[in-house]
Amino acid sequence: MTVQKAVKRALDALRPGEIIQLHIGSLDGQGPVLDAEALPQIIDAVRTHGYTITDLRDLLAG
Repeated sequence: MTVQKAVKRALDALRPGEIIQLHIGSLDGQGPVLDAEALPQIIDAVRTHGYTITDLRDLLAG
């Protein structure tokens, strides 16, 4: 897995109402955290596609 593949995976699934789940750890606790590294690119691309980002806690509280 690479950062670019993580970004592509998230964007390929992008649909209205989609929840993108990211992980904050690495498999062995030592390696890179690809989702965290991909997050800025994912955010930019999601916004470029006209979507907004909402915290799931806010969505569930409303």
